[in-house]
Amino acid sequence: MSKHFIKTVIALIAVLLLALNASAKDSGGNAPKKIDVDLTRMSGTMVYAQVYQMVTHPGKYVGKRIKMKGVFSSYYDDVVKKRFYGCVIADALACCSQGLAFELAKSRKYPEEFPDEGTQITIIGDFDYVVEEGEDDVSYAVIRNAKMSNE
Repeated sequence: MSKHFIKTVIALIAVLLLALNASAKDSGGNAPKKIDVDLTRMSGTMVYAQVYQMVTHPGKYVGKRIKMKGVFSSYYDDVVKKRFYGCVIADALACCSQGLAFELAKSRKYPEEFPDEGTQITIIGDFDYVVEEGEDDVSYAVIRNAKMSNE
C-alpha cells in the first residue's frame, strides 16, 4: 500500500467520521458543560458546511464542546493498528456525508459494547485536531472524551 493511499484513507476517515451529543458533564461530575457547536439543530446543508469549516480551520474549534447526531461507523487501520470510530451525517439529498472521528471518555470493547454499523447515535465531546508527524504527516479532527448514546 502506498503511503499516499494510507494518508488519503486516514484523511477521509477523519472527514467522514462525525460525532457529538448527550448532556455531557465534566470529569468532576458537576453541572453539564455548555455545548459550543450543536450540529443536531442544523439542516444537512449547514452540518456539511460546519464540519467542513471545522476540518479546514481546526484551530477555531479546538477545545469546543460539540454535539452531533448521525450513524455509527468504524474502521480498522492495519498500518497504525488502531480502530477509528465515527459519527457520519448525510446531507439533505443523502449524496454527501460529513463526519468526525470520536474517542469515548470511557473505553468499551469492540464490537460487543458498540452499536451495529449504521445505527443512529448521538455524540457529545471536545473537538481536537491530531497531527501525527512522520514520513507522511497525517492530520485529522477527532472528538475526544465523547459520550455516545443511541438517541
